[in-house]
Amino acid sequence: MRFAWEQDELTPAGTIVRWMADRIASVEVLSSRDFRVLYRNGERWDDYALAPRVVPSHRLAQATAAQRAAYAREPVHAGPFAIAAWLPGSITLSAFKNYVLGPPKLGRLEIHFFSTRAAALQALLKGDIDVAPWPVLEADLAKTLDRFADGTRLLAHYVPTEAMTVLRFGSDPNRFGDPVVRKAIELAVDRQSIVDDVFVGRARVPKTFLLPPHWAATEEAVAGVAPDRDRARAVLVDAGFVRGQYGILERGGERMTVTLQVAAGSTARVEVARRVAGDLAAIGIAADVRERPAADLMADVNAGHFDMAVTPEDASDPQLASARWSGFVDPWFDVLGQLASGVPERNDKRAIYAEMERVWSAALPALPLYQELRVDVAPSALVAIQPTPSGAALSWNVSEWVFVAR
Repeated sequence: MRFAWEQDELTPAGTIVRWMADRIASVEVLSSRDFRVLYRNGERWDDYALAPRVVPSHRLAQATAAQRAAYAREPVHAGPFAIAAWLPGSITLSAFKNYVLGPPKLGRLEIHFFSTRAAALQALLKGDIDVAPWPVLEADLAKTLDRFADGTRLLAHYVPTEAMTVLRFGSDPNRFGDPVVRKAIELAVDRQSIVDDVFVGRARVPKTFLLPPHWAATEEAVAGVAPDRDRARAVLVDAGFVRGQYGILERGGERMTVTLQVAAGSTARVEVARRVAGDLAAIGIAADVRERPAADLMADVNAGHFDMAVTPEDASDPQLASARWSGFVDPWFDVLGQLASGVPERNDKRAIYAEMERVWSAALPALPLYQELRVDVAPSALVAIQPTPSGAALSWNVSEWVFVAR
């Protein structure tokens, strides 16, 4: 336990593992079977009890990178299924009869890997695979899934998650560091239209950095903003922008030609980024959409090296979600975040988070685009499938899965 915490403290800043490790003051070994975790003052976020974890120091303390990679493919078995075979393209799991919660109802699981989601979708529709768990398929495929997942053979489960995709703004004071420019973009981007077209209206447009129905979210504290491109143009004119060559806005000799980066890994997210670029073009901002690996993009975002970026944001834990915006809003937001972390009662925390949502929305360090919607497709005859909004793997209760005659 102590070795794991010491290793987590060495991971890159900005990761969830490092964030949780930084919330711990020390891990004390009391005996061969007992340990004590001391958290820093005021630290009690939703999942604080899950921060300590086990990493075998006798295996990894002196391990090379190759040995660590090999260990990652040999997990310690503690669940309802054990690895029977791991081959290129697939893993076969066999039921573990002595599982602590009872033997699983299925005897075997075969997990197949696909290079593209199109290949996974075809395998599902052909019956080569039974289950396609999120995020293999996304909500932008709703029209396709509605045709095939009719409930007789396949059933599509749609569940709003505690995560969203946002349009983040860079800090250049001549561009998006200017709150007037951010306000104009909020007026220009027709987010509801994007949701209706890309997700067939199934997703929703968030108002702030926290998402209902989470207990900490209080969206009524924030007024909605309807798209109004005429007003957006007027706001930019008042801020000193003029139309230049090809209708691109200029101010102080600088043209509003920007790079709009989007985190790879989601076809829907890339499509939304292109729709955003189209809305920006309507008010004179020329945005070049570029898809990048999520880790590389987030490193640049955290360092402030970007114009605009479309990124996923996890809002399942309000304290962690607030910490990610620290330094990007204003000092009062950070003060409130520290205050919320030290308040024990949820009702009191919720009141503080409501004020933080108001401050965040006024500063608008990012524009919420859509609440992410998980899509899990499974046979209608496979019962006990229970998707969760927290983003937990669909297989969290796999030991209960069983096929029944219909």
